Amino acid sequence: MVVEDKRRRRPRVVELTDEHLLIQWLDGHESRLPLEDLRRDCPCAVCREHRGAQPEPSMAGTELPMLSAEAAAATAAATGFDYVGRYGVRITWADGHDTGIYVFEALRELDDDDS
Repeated sequence: MVVEDKRRRRPRVVELTDEHLLIQWLDGHESRLPLEDLRRDCPCAVCREHRGAQPEPSMAGTELPMLSAEAAAATAAATGFDYVGRYGVRITWADGHDTGIYVFEALRELDDDDS
């Protein structure tokens, strides 16, 4: 990965609002990621298992089932976040769940996919 690409995937500022995770990236891009979407796609092992995610990469090319919109919305309120090293954040959800680490590179790719 070239230096410019690494810089693009590093945040300058991360903020949490009632409905979004806001990220200002070092390259000037701003991401506004809905908390409901982040909760529904929580990357922790428990949530992945609940969604039926396969641990093997042999399922490449198939989409993973997600939590229902109702299940995600019921717990999509966040109470805070912590940085995890220099590579991501851990969001603390109102129901106490806080084991998912949202890697900055994946968050930027998610936003780039929506642009």
